[in-house]
Amino acid sequence: MGRPNYIPKTWELPESITKRLGEKVGKQRLMNEDGHLLLLLHQVPKVEDNEIRTAVVFWRNPAGEWKGVPLGGGLSGLEAHLASYRSAIHGLDEAVEAAMTPREYFDVMRLVHPVQRSTRNLLEVMQATREALPNEPRIINVRDQAAEAERAIELVAADAKSGMDFTIAEAASEQAASAASANREARRLNRLAAFFLPVATLVSLFGMNPPETMIHQQGTWLVLAVGMLLGFIVFSIVSLKNGKQD
Repeated sequence: MGRPNYIPKTWELPESITKRLGEKVGKQRLMNEDGHLLLLLHQVPKVEDNEIRTAVVFWRNPAGEWKGVPLGGGLSGLEAHLASYRSAIHGLDEAVEAAMTPREYFDVMRLVHPVQRSTRNLLEVMQATREALPNEPRIINVRDQAAEAERAIELVAADAKSGMDFTIAEAASEQAASAASANREARRLNRLAAFFLPVATLVSLFGMNPPETMIHQQGTWLVLAVGMLLGFIVFSIVSLKNGKQD
């Protein structure tokens, strides 16, 4: 199998490393063979990447010379790579601060989780590189920067989750309060209907007679009084049941 595209053809890597390389960069890792160090890293992941990571590779030869692609610049390129993670994490932190709804928090978390995993793996690679080069001060600094980035993205992820949980709970509380208010209004309407239903029923029974005839009939006022009494009784029963439900 030929050399993968993410490794420059001009790099003189030992076979012990090249035979372990696949067509894709795979997981972030350090290869330490025959005095050669090969750091296989990922660019800051994005949602649109569809889990396909873009390689960022750094090589240290036995003479202590560093090279990198696509950034170049050796160790300066590695430091710039860490700076790109810090910048991305800062942007995610601002997005969490600006989020107001569960949907907005969810959209931010979709961005946070890939960066969180990638930052964690990046720290593991830098720690392994630090152990392979214990006397390299700039590697110590880069490892520390990776640790700071890992802590920062952990805090951003925690803030995003807390914010989403709070907004969901707040929305549920508002819905419950709205439902309770609607129930109270419905009970008031039921009580009014219970009071006037008997009266309306009696009126409908006598509604075919002219009004002047109804007024002069002896039983009209008695019927009206009975209707109001029945309405009061039904109203009391409905109110009692609603009170027990409350």
